[in-house]
Amino acid sequence: MLGFSCISALSFAQSNTLPTTGNVGIGTTSPSERLTVNGSARIDSTLTVRDSMIVDRDAHIKSDLRVDGKTLLGDDLHASKNVFLEEGNLQIKSLGDTSLPEDGILTIDALGKVKNGGDLKSLLYRSEPATNCATDIHGNLLETAPFWQATANPQRMFLIKTPCSPDPRLGVGVRPDAKFHVRLDLNSQLHPLLIEKTLSSNPSVLPRKLMQLDHTGLLYAREIKVNLDNWADYVFDKNYSLMPLNELQQFINQNKHLPNVPSATEMTTNGLNIAENSKMLMEKVEELTLYVLQINERVKTQEELVKQQQETIRLQQELILQIQQAQQKPVKL
Repeated sequence: MLGFSCISALSFAQSNTLPTTGNVGIGTTSPSERLTVNGSARIDSTLTVRDSMIVDRDAHIKSDLRVDGKTLLGDDLHASKNVFLEEGNLQIKSLGDTSLPEDGILTIDALGKVKNGGDLKSLLYRSEPATNCATDIHGNLLETAPFWQATANPQRMFLIKTPCSPDPRLGVGVRPDAKFHVRLDLNSQLHPLLIEKTLSSNPSVLPRKLMQLDHTGLLYAREIKVNLDNWADYVFDKNYSLMPLNELQQFINQNKHLPNVPSATEMTTNGLNIAENSKMLMEKVEELTLYVLQINERVKTQEELVKQQQETIRLQQELILQIQQAQQKPVKL
């Protein structure tokens, strides 16, 4: 060990020098480095370190920390308050995903984790369900974006039920109150629904409209198929009770509509069920068919009766003619 003693001097230009070999210890008799301090050290002016500085434990800086060169962190960076970047760029070279393009997006999720967002499509549509459910400050689940399956053929975008999204909904212009909810502005002339089919690769050939819902609520479609649980063929069952015509007339005079048919008030209040209305109309058509068949049987019976009556009249006329002819013949004596 190299020992030394400090001698006070009145000259401010005094310089103290130490040998170039050996270690200096303060508070220790076995210094392991050129300068070893066992205890606290206080420097009232600038400390200049021309090589690396290693701090084994916490470094507490009471004022500003200014770094003119690069800063490398081997562990987490925590800030109890805001972190401001006044000038220059924030560059993070590696986030576990090195496929971030030059015009890519860097995101911070609801859990505070920095993620490689990729391009805009990857930001809007996740490629797989989230493993950690994102929540707001109140603990409520946040709405999740649709899943985008871009690597498969065909490509798909879909909303699915997951633990993080137990009841997915899609809203356009509104927070959805249904699985699919569209709300138009007051003066919007846009169609809320338009489905077309391309007919040709020639751009001059217009696509065919398959379905369109305009802003007034009018639905246009090429064909609509309605699934029914049953149909009105029960009218032709032999046990079906067909209302007699005289009772039908009384019902119409009293109610102003057919039996089993909603009134005009019910229609305007509750709307029209296409499936039930189609079955109801077929029921009335089949009942009319039965009424026509009944009337046809009566007509046939009447025609047969008329024929019989005509034959009776003919026979009677022939008999009368014979009697008249007999009366006109002279009597032989």
